[in-house]
Amino acid sequence: MRDLSNQRGWSKPRVAGRMPSFKVAVVVILVLGLLFIIKQKISSGSFIGDGSSGLSDAPHGLTPVSVSGVADGGVNLSSDSATFKDVKYGGKASASATRTYGAGSFSLTVNATLPNPQGDKYQVWLVSGGQVRDAGFMSGSGGSWSLVFNDSNKYSAYNTIWITREITTEDEKPEQHVLEGSF
Repeated sequence: MRDLSNQRGWSKPRVAGRMPSFKVAVVVILVLGLLFIIKQKISSGSFIGDGSSGLSDAPHGLTPVSVSGVADGGVNLSSDSATFKDVKYGGKASASATRTYGAGSFSLTVNATLPNPQGDKYQVWLVSGGQVRDAGFMSGSGGSWSLVFNDSNKYSAYNTIWITREITTEDEKPEQHVLEGSF
């Protein structure tokens, strides 16, 4: 028998199981387009159900309230800086301290350049008259030491500050005075 398909311009039948390249290209384009749209929605923050919060109007019917102890312009805080005198190392130690207080809060920040205490610790003390209050041990290493102390406003009357080298850390008593300062 003769093959008449070649003589009459008929093509050979397609092999089953092979997807034409056109269909593959369409599927790839659709997947890439979908990924692009999802990426744009996520980066713009407008993805549905993403849980992001944005600015919106407050619900209607709310009544303004006032907070006692706070002035209309906000809270006025006082801030002071301390000057220190090196009383141990002959001018090799230095420190700066700032306290901020008011509205029931007190914050003290101390930064110091001190020799390595060789296993001992440096401690900061607040002093007013005969009262001495522990503000905590300084952290650091080598020559750089610091302390941040936060509490209620009961320390704003303490105008003297000591930095001591503590050999016995459990006795709650100032030991070797290194720097002394005042606000």
